[in-house]
Amino acid sequence: MTTAILDDRGRVVLPKELAEALGVSRGDLVAFERKGKEFVVAKASSLKKDRLEELMEWNPERTGKPENVSPKTMKEVWKT
Repeated sequence: MTTAILDDRGRVVLPKELAEALGVSRGDLVAFERKGKEFVVAKASSLKKDRLEELMEWNPERTGKPENVSPKTMKEVWKT
């Protein structure tokens, strides 16, 4: 069994071997799911980035052209 220590801010650092087994690295999203009295830790790969995150990561220097976004698309981006 692998263990980790909870710090004074409530954070846990995944041990290297566990992070490698999950296929996660710094900045990846990790999901915690309750199964009875236990929790399952998994890579949250099924969670897709939403459209706003995609637009925010877009870099015009990569393509040299701005992306055309319709008003309808922008309204969809801001829906919750």
